[in-house]
Amino acid sequence: MPRGKPMRARNGYGSVVKLSGKRRKPYEVRVNTRMDERYYPVYDVLGRFETREDAIIALADFNKEPYRLSDRNITFSALYDLFYRDKYEESGRIYSQSTKDCTRIAYNHSAALHNMIYRDLRTPDFKGILLQKGSKGKPLSHATQEHIKNLFSQMNRFALQNDIIKKGYSTFASITVAEDDTPGVPFTQEEMQVLWNNTDVPWVDSILIYIYSGWRISELLLMPPEDINLDAGTFRGGLKTESSRNRIVPIHSRIRGFVEQRLAVNNGILFARNDRPVSADTYTKLFKNALTSVGIHTYHTPHDCRHTFISLLDSAGANQVCIDRLVGHASKSITTRTYTHKTIEELREAIEMI
Repeated sequence: MPRGKPMRARNGYGSVVKLSGKRRKPYEVRVNTRMDERYYPVYDVLGRFETREDAIIALADFNKEPYRLSDRNITFSALYDLFYRDKYEESGRIYSQSTKDCTRIAYNHSAALHNMIYRDLRTPDFKGILLQKGSKGKPLSHATQEHIKNLFSQMNRFALQNDIIKKGYSTFASITVAEDDTPGVPFTQEEMQVLWNNTDVPWVDSILIYIYSGWRISELLLMPPEDINLDAGTFRGGLKTESSRNRIVPIHSRIRGFVEQRLAVNNGILFARNDRPVSADTYTKLFKNALTSVGIHTYHTPHDCRHTFISLLDSAGANQVCIDRLVGHASKSITTRTYTHKTIEELREAIEMI
């Protein structure tokens, strides 16, 4: 082989071609990704580079993990359109208008990303959306940030499933708000007994599900059916912070019957009305109507169920590390977020202490 002449690449590998004339980036990388009507290979341009070395590296990287070039330059906005159509129009599932509106609101708040190439987005880009100020110069509300984070998670999963990205950087963008900064009034023992005495009243069972599981209102309302595992007896979910996401909460034996019945009646949806998932606003109204119906007139919000759960665990003498894991609090005592069989059984023992 003549000295200085590059080694011939294998068929189908692609090539580096130096373009004529004076160019800032004269080295063009071409890859064979398709055939024409005569079954001859047709090349697409991967990119142009300043040096041959950069071009060779780019071609090698492409052959290491090939992807569809049509997806290389897909923007955040274009990916959102594909995701939205796949979830809300082609999945066959029925979603409430409120759920769709929340998704669109989250998308609108992400305007700074709309025209950016999705593959090029990194953790600071997603963090910037969560940290932006609202119309009055204040940080976005907890609910809005949760909706945005949920949209990022779903689009990330959609992009991974379709080989548009190899790593989901949105996963590392956390909501930077204090844990449980929403004030609340736990239910008293007398009020809880009233709830147990009236489980036949519509939606009272849902209040007890929240009290005995500790989920935030959106976490449980948005939980996919596949994350409620009746065989294992666990919930899996979480939206808010690094400590909250993908946590496992065993289903307390006292509410298991409620969970099973609701999933069976609602075709796998835990909280639904008229065969449609309920929104946070709708659930809050149902929650308040249920309390009034059974004679509880103390002002309570769904978040009070979470405060009640924490209070019950503490009063029962549950281990603090278990409490932190169950409610998704950051803890210096927790060195790993891995859930082993032993860990889940420890959590189950703690939750059954209530």
